[in-house]
Amino acid sequence: MKTRAFRLCLAVILGCLLAGWVAAQTKPPAPAAAPASGVEARLQTYLVQYLSFDPASKVTVEKAPEKLAGFQSYKIKRTGKYAKLNVDKTVWVSEDGKWFFDGEMLTNPSPRPVQTAMDLMWLEKRTSDLYRTRAKAFLVPERDAGGLKAVGIAVESGFGPVRVPGYVTPDGTRYLGGMLWDFQMDPREERKKGIDLSQGRFEGKPDGKIIMAEYADMECGYCRYRGLQMDALLAANPGLSYKRYYKFFPLWFSHAWSMKAASAADCIWRFAKQQMFEFKKQVYAQQAVMTVSGIDELAVTFAEAAGIPRADFLNCYLRDESLADVRKDIEEGQRLGVKSTPTYFVDGTEITWIEDKVMEEFLRTKDPNIKSIEYQKP
Repeated sequence: MKTRAFRLCLAVILGCLLAGWVAAQTKPPAPAAAPASGVEARLQTYLVQYLSFDPASKVTVEKAPEKLAGFQSYKIKRTGKYAKLNVDKTVWVSEDGKWFFDGEMLTNPSPRPVQTAMDLMWLEKRTSDLYRTRAKAFLVPERDAGGLKAVGIAVESGFGPVRVPGYVTPDGTRYLGGMLWDFQMDPREERKKGIDLSQGRFEGKPDGKIIMAEYADMECGYCRYRGLQMDALLAANPGLSYKRYYKFFPLWFSHAWSMKAASAADCIWRFAKQQMFEFKKQVYAQQAVMTVSGIDELAVTFAEAAGIPRADFLNCYLRDESLADVRKDIEEGQRLGVKSTPTYFVDGTEITWIEDKVMEEFLRTKDPNIKSIEYQKP
């Protein structure tokens, strides 16, 4: 399998920016922490729901020494049926028990108190240097939480800015990439609330009970492989009651025509609905030889064959409204913590489909009669 193709995504690239952080000592928080045993027990339960599905998941939790004002760090380990899905990392829980954090951290070498966007210029420079494009950091005060200041970084993709969420400590010493999660809520329910299904871009039964959201990139080889495997798995189980929503997560920073393919699919959906899924299959069929100009040609040709007037399609393709739809999906995936493509959320549970049988094993928890299929190497 092409691990690089599977693992590469915007969140991972941001992780590269944050790699190498060193712990900074901070003053201990004034409020008394909740009893450790209670927090650790809650964290074990929470992580079983939060981490990607493994049919034999076992989680251990212990306090860790890393410091962050207002938060306690925990070393977590998850083992299960599949070694590739094991987890060994540090997570954070706020001292008041309200917030959970699972992202990466970066230490500011020259910190200063954060009062305006001018105090975030170091983040702009590092992000701009990483992507070799413009980046603008800004404060998002309505999202402040856990004693942290919420920030966004708008990274210019060439098709409009893509906003990456995060937080900074008020003293400017740390940047936390990602979102804070409500530690009092079932994370599966929080994910479901965070996934916008209003566009109705799905395959399956109109009254399907199992809700799948697939974040994928049509230029990603592993997305093609697992996407076609999902097609086969669902075809082998026609009795399954599901709605499979497609979400655009093009890796614009490394895939030259991925944003174009997503915009074309968005426009085809606007005018010809279900034909969008046939377009995706045609893109996958030509993926190995596709070029930047080739995706333009395929998009226009397919649209005309689907009965979409050429002028109407061109007034949509790569225009602001369509690109805004694509960026909206990317940013939604960022908030959900998408770290690889494809990523599936099924009824709010994350499925990291790095092992062949893991998807059908999860679906079997919904319908015990799920039939297996044969999986070929990509």
